[in-house]
Amino acid sequence: MKWEKDIYENVRGGITELLILRLLSERDMYGYEIRKALAERTLKAFDLKEAALYGPLYRMSSRGLISSRRELVGEKRFRVYYHIEDEGMQYLAYGTEQIRFVFSGIRNLMDWKEE
Repeated sequence: MKWEKDIYENVRGGITELLILRLLSERDMYGYEIRKALAERTLKAFDLKEAALYGPLYRMSSRGLISSRRELVGEKRFRVYYHIEDEGMQYLAYGTEQIRFVFSGIRNLMDWKEE
């Protein structure tokens, strides 16, 4: 259906940043690790293409929520590791509160039961 992509993007848009920050709150990670962990830990609900991952990373970096560093891997290849900053931890804490509040309201309206 023509509206499926709209719903997919609207539901996942802002949540992606929070999920990435959650992963980075555990340890610094590089892009492929983030993609893999997002897919695994969300039961593939957030199985992003590589290009879809870097938009949120760049936005969060420009807002000071995360930083990055390059590390040499092998002789000539670099890997970019991402690190959550204090501002990112505050953003994650507030975002987590809001997600819980919103999902609670959605669950109530949609008559979903806790399992």
